[in-house]
Amino acid sequence: MIAHRQDIDGLRAVAVIFVILYHCGFDRILPGGFIGVDIFFVISGYLITKIILADVGVGRFSIGNFYSRRAKRILPAVVVMYAFVMAASYFTMLPDESLRVFKSVTSSALFASNAYFYFTTGYFDDSSEFNPVLHTWSLSVEEQFYVFFPLIVMLASRYGRRATGMAIAGLFAVSIIASIITVPINRSAAFYLVQYRAWELLVGSIIAGPVLTKFADTRVNDVLSAIGALLICLSALLLSKTSEFPGLMALPATAGTALIIWAGPSTLVSKLLSLRIATSIGLISYSLYLWHWPIWVFSNQYRAWEHGWQLVPIALSFIVAYVSWRFVETPFRTMRYRPLVSVAAGAASIASVAMLAFVGQLAADQMKEDNPAVERVAEFADYDPSEAFRSGQCFLTSNDGIEKYDRDACLALSKSQQNIALVGDSHAAHLYPGLRALSEANVIQANASGCRPTLDAEGEERCIELMNYMFKEFLPSHQVDVLVLAGRWTKDDVKLIRKTVDYLSPFAKKIVIFGPVAEYKSSLPRLLAHSLYERQPFNAADHLVPRQHIGLDIRDALAGSGAIYISTYKTMCDPDCVVWTKSGDPIQFDYGHFTADGSRLLISKVKQALVVQ
Repeated sequence: MIAHRQDIDGLRAVAVIFVILYHCGFDRILPGGFIGVDIFFVISGYLITKIILADVGVGRFSIGNFYSRRAKRILPAVVVMYAFVMAASYFTMLPDESLRVFKSVTSSALFASNAYFYFTTGYFDDSSEFNPVLHTWSLSVEEQFYVFFPLIVMLASRYGRRATGMAIAGLFAVSIIASIITVPINRSAAFYLVQYRAWELLVGSIIAGPVLTKFADTRVNDVLSAIGALLICLSALLLSKTSEFPGLMALPATAGTALIIWAGPSTLVSKLLSLRIATSIGLISYSLYLWHWPIWVFSNQYRAWEHGWQLVPIALSFIVAYVSWRFVETPFRTMRYRPLVSVAAGAASIASVAMLAFVGQLAADQMKEDNPAVERVAEFADYDPSEAFRSGQCFLTSNDGIEKYDRDACLALSKSQQNIALVGDSHAAHLYPGLRALSEANVIQANASGCRPTLDAEGEERCIELMNYMFKEFLPSHQVDVLVLAGRWTKDDVKLIRKTVDYLSPFAKKIVIFGPVAEYKSSLPRLLAHSLYERQPFNAADHLVPRQHIGLDIRDALAGSGAIYISTYKTMCDPDCVVWTKSGDPIQFDYGHFTADGSRLLISKVKQALVVQ
């Protein structure tokens, strides 16, 4: 047995608190809180490697024993969570949402949810935030890693310590290089799939391996652990969901975790992590990770928790996690069964979950058939805007690099029609179908997710490159008739918008700024479907996010600039918000993006402002 380290329990506490704060409404305070998962990966890789090498060293390593321990550690608590999730989703969610949950539980129970979410979750998939088992992707990554890793270590150890170290280092090198290469090409794959995340577990394996030894000088170890803590804190504060993560962006947090562990338990940082409050949270961290997300999803289906009330589901998560640790995790983990019995019991529990999930899918399918009108509306939560937005060609999603932008197709000017240039983020891209429907108009498009159209653009590299190209190269040399700027504006953009318009004025006969859209606290199709399902009238005002003040500030900032400001909110919400198209479909497919029909309806109301007389 390896010695128990309380500072590692403290690290677990840091990791799970980061994740909870990020998931439960405090992402503005801790925008990189998702690195908690990466901390968990390093810890897991370190401890498992220590255990394997200790057993191999005395000749008692057994695959059966290894998987028996994993089954007793992982399965009891997660199986109880699965049971709760399936029951709650059946009774509180729409039929299509329940069906999605049951499918997710099936993939999660088979430890393949990371692959399932990779193939089913995209940039605009608003429904993912209502999937109560979305967080189990990380468990799947770990369990897939443990399919091959023990075998490799066991085989390499036959050739000595050096061979074992080289095998671990080789796997690390292959995985991190693959991750770095894949992130700009397909960030979703790099995020979810084991081959691109294995290197993070292998960081822990390297410091647990037989080659590296820590420094004897306690002062050096204190410095190393302090650097590690700083790297973790900076990652949590400076990274965000728009960062090109994982890849190299995940290296500071993983290296920081490794430095703290490697420096040993006697450093100042480790002593702080060993404080009772930290170790107590660390002991329940697995159950806390399992339960916080389902509790948040089910209690927040209508975004009820705001203005500090997010602490309520967080507190409930701690209570449930303690009960899970005390009465589920601990009893099963301490039970003495033969490895074969433990593995067989684990397999039986997984089979039972998969069977229940399959039955749930059949029930949810029947519920869908019984409510066709509801399901027709709910299906818009899965609306694919790729064609309408010209995604991957003229609109760059978070998975697209700048090399995918097709200048020839997207910026082709017409000599016989008025040229309208549409520049901005996804809240500009959703205007394309409406602008394209204008007679005698040729629309050129330069859009990228998360890229608001202002000078000195910030964000991902593709944003900066695209906006700089349009503002500093294309528009100065290609005057257009109408320049349309639109984005999901923030209060920080107000001070930049006038400067941007003044700079661009010589390059267009008319500049039009679209203000913020009516945004909802949840997906509009989902809200409408629930109102139909519950046979209750829908009142948009009950579900709106108060962002109108940003539009008013932008309007005031543009006074006297010569630019035309269009209040998207007032156009569509005067006095009541339009939520249905003429064909009876939701006008928006998520919290705020217009469908193609919704876009055409909006533009039809303001078309006079979009032509040059």
